[in-house]
Amino acid sequence: MPPHTRLDAAAIKEAVSPADFYRTELSTMKATRGAALHANGGLCPFHADTRPNSFFVNLETGGYVCFSCGAKGGDLFSFLVARDGCTFREALDYLQENYL
Repeated sequence: MPPHTRLDAAAIKEAVSPADFYRTELSTMKATRGAALHANGGLCPFHADTRPNSFFVNLETGGYVCFSCGAKGGDLFSFLVARDGCTFREALDYLQENYL
């Protein structure tokens, strides 16, 4: 892919593995249990979390939820926008630059 080619959201969503993304972005994420669809995401990045069993990620869709602070989103884009305070376009660019 040429260096300045921008992919659309659907192409990026299809190409980026949520499991690989979260393993890299969440240093506190624990290994999945068997072929589980959800994984313990470790400490929630959205609040001063001290309970590593409250944040979970969906390894198929990229969705996430914290049962302590209530943070939730449906995909990797929403995670980046919420965590980093970036725009949707910036989240797309970040995923393309770092995971493709």
